[in-house]
Amino acid sequence: MIHPDLDQYVVRFDSSSFPAVRTLLAGGQLQQVLTGVPGWPSAAVYQPLVRVTVHGDARVHLGRTELSAQLHALPSAAYEALLRRSDAYWQPAGLAELRTLFDTPGVASATFRAALRSTLARPLTQDHTPHLAAPQHGCHADWRPDGTLLLERGGTWFLLLAFELRSLVPQARERRVFGIDLNDDPALCIVDAARTVQMIGGPHQLLETLRREHVTGESGAALSPTAIQLVRTLGYAAGRAPLEAALCHLLSEAQAVGVERLDLRTLQPRFLARSRERATLDWAMAWLPQALYRAGVKLYRVPAAHTTRACHRHPTQTGTVHGRVFHCPKCGAPQHRDVNAALNVLARTLHARHLEALA
Repeated sequence: MIHPDLDQYVVRFDSSSFPAVRTLLAGGQLQQVLTGVPGWPSAAVYQPLVRVTVHGDARVHLGRTELSAQLHALPSAAYEALLRRSDAYWQPAGLAELRTLFDTPGVASATFRAALRSTLARPLTQDHTPHLAAPQHGCHADWRPDGTLLLERGGTWFLLLAFELRSLVPQARERRVFGIDLNDDPALCIVDAARTVQMIGGPHQLLETLRREHVTGESGAALSPTAIQLVRTLGYAAGRAPLEAALCHLLSEAQAVGVERLDLRTLQPRFLARSRERATLDWAMAWLPQALYRAGVKLYRVPAAHTTRACHRHPTQTGTVHGRVFHCPKCGAPQHRDVNAALNVLARTLHARHLEALA
């Protein structure tokens, strides 16, 4: 099925750019439009009346005004599309080597901080290589600068970028229904009716060490604002890679996918510690639904209440959770907490499909 509408991804402007955005608005370079944006019912929507160009992982120009936006927080296909369409894209020299070091198991935090300081001491270089993209993401995107919008909600400004997206993953002949539990460790637990379990995206030890040492203020461990921005970017890329590999699998194998209906008020990411988790949230809220939509795979958002504490074998029975273990009084044997939750999501997805078939 071909859908003519564009895919839209929203990233946040850094607060340092808010005054410049307000100046653009006061100068008539932004025009408010009445069109709403799905998922943003209370946001004011503006269309730029000047040319939009991108010049780096956090650098976007509206006309001659340079703004800082979290462009690293895009799915890989969209990120690659920005690089293809940008005449001058500037990245830190040695970014590829720094990312390799960041993702190397067991690397000492002091070793990484030294490499980080060395990278930041060098001037930026023109580079169109998508160093932060996941190697497997299963989609192709083309950027449409004319579809750019700005959103304002509660004094915070966001950038909406538009893309033409298509799936590149061939679909299997026999496809299944999947249930997904979102969490912290692992980021995803995916199950199907045959109880095949996939655990996706464990913790990133170096990222957690850098966070702890920065927060505790250990000698030489505190990071500068520029270093924080780059570590946050690397953490996001590290979280994105396994998620997009999982998306490839779902695009190929899924007939339908069920996820919990999330309350975003309880899922606000924080600084460095949450850059990896932010990728999980973006994956669930934007990348997964849009990629499935393009591939013709139905997505169900099911109630999240009690998915962790209700037993998937005895849905009316409330159990207890200790760490990663779930105990049901009727089952006796312990279960993995996330597997039990994912099986509950799967059961609710199958029930929703049954009711849909009866309607």
